[in-house]
Amino acid sequence: MSNFQSARAATSHRLQQREPFSFHTRVRAFRQSAGMTQRQFAEASGISVRTLRDIESGRVGQPQARTLRALAVVLGLDADEIRRSMTSSRKPATQDSIGLRIGILGNLIIERDGIVIDVRSLKLRCLLSLLALCHPQPASFDVIGSTLWPKEPPRSYQNLIHTYVSQARGLLRSSGSGSADQAASCLIRTPTGYMLSVGHGQVDLTRFRDLAKKARQAHAQGEAKAAYELAALAHQCWRGPVLADEPQLALHSVATAAVRQRIENLLLYADLALRFEQPEQVVSALRAAAEDDPLHEGLQSRLMLALASCGEQYEALRVFADVTQRLDAELGLQPGPEIRQVHQRVLRQQLSWPRSALLPWQTEDAWRETRPPVPPLPSEAKPSQLPARTRHFVGRATQIRELDRMLLAPGERDGQVPAALLTGSPGGGKTALALRWAHRVLDHFPDGQLYIDLHGHARRGPLDAQAALTSFLRALGVPGECVPDHLDEAANLYRTRLSGRRFLVVLDNARDEEQIRPLIPGDAGCAVLVTSRHTLPGLVARDGIRRITVDALDDDEALTLLGRLLGPERIEAESLAAMALGRYCGGLPLVIRVLATRLAQHPCLSIAQYYVELQEAGLFRQPALPGDLLSSVQAAFELSYTALPEPARRVFRLLGRTEGTHITAYTVADAAGTTPTETRWSLDRLVDASLLREDAHSRFSLPGPLLRYAKTLLDREEERFQAV
Repeated sequence: MSNFQSARAATSHRLQQREPFSFHTRVRAFRQSAGMTQRQFAEASGISVRTLRDIESGRVGQPQARTLRALAVVLGLDADEIRRSMTSSRKPATQDSIGLRIGILGNLIIERDGIVIDVRSLKLRCLLSLLALCHPQPASFDVIGSTLWPKEPPRSYQNLIHTYVSQARGLLRSSGSGSADQAASCLIRTPTGYMLSVGHGQVDLTRFRDLAKKARQAHAQGEAKAAYELAALAHQCWRGPVLADEPQLALHSVATAAVRQRIENLLLYADLALRFEQPEQVVSALRAAAEDDPLHEGLQSRLMLALASCGEQYEALRVFADVTQRLDAELGLQPGPEIRQVHQRVLRQQLSWPRSALLPWQTEDAWRETRPPVPPLPSEAKPSQLPARTRHFVGRATQIRELDRMLLAPGERDGQVPAALLTGSPGGGKTALALRWAHRVLDHFPDGQLYIDLHGHARRGPLDAQAALTSFLRALGVPGECVPDHLDEAANLYRTRLSGRRFLVVLDNARDEEQIRPLIPGDAGCAVLVTSRHTLPGLVARDGIRRITVDALDDDEALTLLGRLLGPERIEAESLAAMALGRYCGGLPLVIRVLATRLAQHPCLSIAQYYVELQEAGLFRQPALPGDLLSSVQAAFELSYTALPEPARRVFRLLGRTEGTHITAYTVADAAGTTPTETRWSLDRLVDASLLREDAHSRFSLPGPLLRYAKTLLDREEERFQAV
């Protein structure tokens, strides 16, 4: 009886101290502190178990007077005092309402100092919604312009953006007593656009992400209770569909990613709620999510378990019947193994917490001792490891269509795992293209995406296949101690985990075939996308992986990329100089980005002056200064160059004496002092390393930046020779 009395005292103390009072939370806390089951507490209160379950799950905001009086008797409190506390708890807390708060997980809501701001202008609503969606990153002028004017931005769109930003600052300032500086500090300008400068907790999307991330981390570290509480808080951030009143932005990639993260968090929340015997906490959320995504078997499975654990086996079985019928009618498929196993558990009543299954004469302890063992659930791991897409992506329409045909078209598979290899020069944009395409086709791979940088050309050295498999298996839910040490066994387990599932596997920056082969799944439902500077002929010939060459950008594409990096006004003012700069970069996106970034740091320097300085000083400093952006370009070329055998390196240096075009084995053989056959072998090695292009049979060319790098190497060699 001491537990009962202490629970009463704690509840009474919270009322006297006027702490924030959540009725359903306090009732559940009182019952648990008193050591009572829901059935025992309901019988003591004279109410039904279902009514108590609805109250504790928060589905009853204001209980009936009779129910409130019955609970007050058990709690040892006055019913009017409880009612007053419940009323005051619905008022906004002063300390929680100070400052700016922006909500986009539902309709757009902007609140400052506890006052909701009425944003009537459609452009302002769209602008603030976009900035909140991009938070904490800035939104560029191009993105803002294409969002505010989807068809075609006006010529003066940047000036209009400044006007709308000024209006937004005035709107934020007029809502409270904040100064102009305070309003401006919330909405600041960046070199490329604008951003919200507020804390993560002030935007509900970033708050949700932080909580969901902490929940996953706590769960991975074995802190299940903390993970359960964090996942619940993350789920409570949502008021409805993201930006429900802004349908255009609701299709933004960040918005769709947030929807996926919401489902992932809900799945974790449901699993932990079942584990901690609180299935009623997630029934409503699972039901709503399952209605929005009726073919998501993970949601439907957990809804079945939650319903059955709450004593609603009939409803759980009806969910299974509806899913089975819908899959057959819409896709011609049968339910997957996960939902079939859950169906069997419901039929056999092998549930984590079937409270209503207790017979009147059974006690809670007796049921726990006699219940059958619960079989482990299938792996719920759904990794989403793709890095963010590169900003200001241009061109590559042909390669994207080729990837669609190779990796998505059912007729192209013939039972084999669809795979493609992107190859090209260092700095040519292979990784950017792979990530752009991968993010574009996420819906085709609903079970997840695996990504790894194999460091094929990195100073730290290439990653071996065993380490890559270990990383993937951990992402697929295999504990570290269960990962086999033998490469073949690890590869077999990896293929088993992917069997029957649709995964996209992106293997970035590969060096050779031995890194890649163990990472190719065995199920044709998966797809593999590889990027490498090497052409990997063995992988193409033996494994049937088809190759796509990522060529340099053409003049128009290079000019477009420069315009996005420097601004269209600057390019229009010096179009010829910008065209010359793009050609100087050889169409390599990495070189264009580096040079444009350095030029953007000097807004008073014209493009023509910068181009002249580049020609005089050279693209590569001798030696590269620490932290200089050009060092990244030189490092990208150097890693491929140093990996070559010495004869091929020598031929590459000698190419610095050519004009970079119309190169043949005969033109280089005399300078190299070798036979044309030996020179051709070295030229083929350079082609395989993507340091040389074969334009026609036995005729080669060298992009401008690589030609200048070869000249730099040749000059350094001659200087050393003269010094000796």
